[in-house]
Amino acid sequence: MRKAAWVVAVLVVIAAGAGFWAYESLDLIVKYALEHYGPQVTGVTVEVDEVRLSPRDGRGSVKRVDIGNPPGFTAPRAARLGEISVWVDPATVRAPVVVIHEIVIDAPLITYERSDRGTNLDAIQKNISSYVKRAQEAPGGGDRKPSGEEVKHRFVVEKLVIRGGKVTMTNPGLKGQGVTFDLPAIEMHDLGRRQGGATGSEIASAVADTLVSRIAQKLLTNLDLLRKGGVEGAIDALKGLVR
Repeated sequence: MRKAAWVVAVLVVIAAGAGFWAYESLDLIVKYALEHYGPQVTGVTVEVDEVRLSPRDGRGSVKRVDIGNPPGFTAPRAARLGEISVWVDPATVRAPVVVIHEIVIDAPLITYERSDRGTNLDAIQKNISSYVKRAQEAPGGGDRKPSGEEVKHRFVVEKLVIRGGKVTMTNPGLKGQGVTFDLPAIEMHDLGRRQGGATGSEIASAVADTLVSRIAQKLLTNLDLLRKGGVEGAIDALKGLVR
């Protein structure tokens, strides 16, 4: 199973916005960065309800981020992130390596949809992989905007937590219905530290590997849930989801 990297949208706001921490209207700048650069990386829409970030202590939050579904899929969205808490070391925001003390993603709702084209998460990952490949092939390598403008920062994330998540398995034939299960909490430490700082895309890929691994484990251990699901015919309709 390929990496499902919708989490990159969370990290893009750090990668795209970190250089502006010393300026006024930080909330608006970061909101714009997430909604503008997120679609360039993921190939789907990114909508943000609210951003509150302080350049003084590096703490803030991003509330309700909606990650759209790729063309060919029927669910309203691929993911909705409830609230993202961020704590950045403000002394490092202009340094070559930005230290992020903590990112906490609360109550993400993830839709795992399979159609004749594959899964929605695989489609998003293909878009991200293409973006990363273009960035690596650009002169100087590293994360770059499609225009070629270099993103100067690399990152160390000391702690990243995803908790309270739910995953809904579905396909177009279920017309919005599906089977939902809880996603076990995920906690990762010192992302990018070993290499002296990683790009946003590199960190996102590492997070996505862990995320999809947990989803795959739950798919395999929730076959009984599928059999007992209250949606008529769900077990037959959803068999293809665990291939």
